[in-house]
Amino acid sequence: MIASVVTRRIGVVWATVTLLAGAASYAQSQTTPAAPELGQLRILYAGHPDSEREKDFVQFLGQYFNTVKTADLSAFKEKDAEDFDVTILDYDGDGFKAPRPNISLGFSKPLLTMGVPGGLMCSGWRLKLGYL
Repeated sequence: MIASVVTRRIGVVWATVTLLAGAASYAQSQTTPAAPELGQLRILYAGHPDSEREKDFVQFLGQYFNTVKTADLSAFKEKDAEDFDVTILDYDGDGFKAPRPNISLGFSKPLLTMGVPGGLMCSGWRLKLGYL
């Protein structure tokens, strides 16, 4: 049981790093300045404050990125992401009771949505990656 939980956590974290690398690659184009080196990306993790999940993500991401900050998902506003290159929205626990910030379709920063709240938010945007 514990091994499967640890394996699942590690898989989620590695998937996040892969997605962040993809976001950095996508952010770079021929008409804009070069994207910062991967380690220079500024990451905002908005989730469940002081949860084990938040602590795990911050500790892991801190090994690869110089700037990793946290925010409370229940109080998250789009302007909170202004000073960051990538924002991760996540929540642990009962996802159906988790906060769901209102993110406009015009929000243009790279954004990763994870867990049930992420799935539900993506469903609201009618994305195929929504909660299945």
